[in-house]
Amino acid sequence: MTRVITALSGLTLLLSASVSQGEWCMRVYEGETVTEFRSSRVDSLTFYDDGFALIPAGVFVMGDGATYGCGQDEHEVTLTRDFYLAQHEVTNQEYLDAVQWAYDQGYVTATTESVLDSQDGSTAVLLDMFSYYSEIQFSEGVFSIHDSGHGLNPDHPVKGATWCGAARYCDWLSAMADLPRAYEHGGDWSCNGGDPYGAEGYRLATDAEWEYAAQFDDERLYPWGDEAPDCDRANYSRAANPCVGWTSPVGSYPDAPGALGLSDMAGNVTEWCNDWFVCDLGTDAVTDPVGPVSGSERLLRGGAWSRSRYDLRCAERDHDSGPESHGEGAGFRIARTVQP
Repeated sequence: MTRVITALSGLTLLLSASVSQGEWCMRVYEGETVTEFRSSRVDSLTFYDDGFALIPAGVFVMGDGATYGCGQDEHEVTLTRDFYLAQHEVTNQEYLDAVQWAYDQGYVTATTESVLDSQDGSTAVLLDMFSYYSEIQFSEGVFSIHDSGHGLNPDHPVKGATWCGAARYCDWLSAMADLPRAYEHGGDWSCNGGDPYGAEGYRLATDAEWEYAAQFDDERLYPWGDEAPDCDRANYSRAANPCVGWTSPVGSYPDAPGALGLSDMAGNVTEWCNDWFVCDLGTDAVTDPVGPVSGSERLLRGGAWSRSRYDLRCAERDHDSGPESHGEGAGFRIARTVQP
């Protein structure tokens, strides 16, 4: 995802004063195209990372009171920081490019079966390439996409990345962009010392941020609204009759929520979030929640191609067995706090 690393690649700004009108103007040069804006016609100016949706701070009710599994408890949540959330899940090609860079830098080691962390004394499993659902392989120092029985799929979401592998990917992007890395790579792998909202670099969305974005901004049951799931809205499994039976290219389904331009918030792959997993969140109002300070399982959100329609609800919360575990439907998207 090189486009997220340099937000203004190829873009130059020039502010100039108009003598005759006494008004500030802005000219935007992009290649041979020049666009001019007058300050009297500009309400605000925001710089953002291409490929991300800008999610404004706000207040919402987390939980829906009726979810099949965890996520029933309803409580008010206040998020005080704007944040960016990737419009799509990280793809095989994006992960491959980043892990190749990390390998070339000596930040990871690799065998034909797995990628292991090699910084800060960590040897955590980051990517499982042995399982049939992995579409990335490694040989003689080079990572590549291979056919796992479903064709060559560079634009499908990566599968086989553990929670540690998702967090590490965020740190690789931060390193490439000369940003402070968000995660510790020893001990509890905390994000920015336990304050993910204050992190400067790329990171995973918190549990609350993910649900806030998925149901933005009307407390909808599913990312597209309150209508029941069907195969035109998401890639999931309907018992013995799955919609696809494998992942789909990211962005294959209509954006949902459409106002944010997010794709596959329901279905395709479940998505790792920053938090440790706990089922019962209680009913007390909270501000910028970070979840449990420790645990044995990490949180997953959004359902998957192999999961049922019950997992597609915005409030549904799932988990895997640990930060170094993985599954056929686990993937992730990345986030970043808007900096003041």
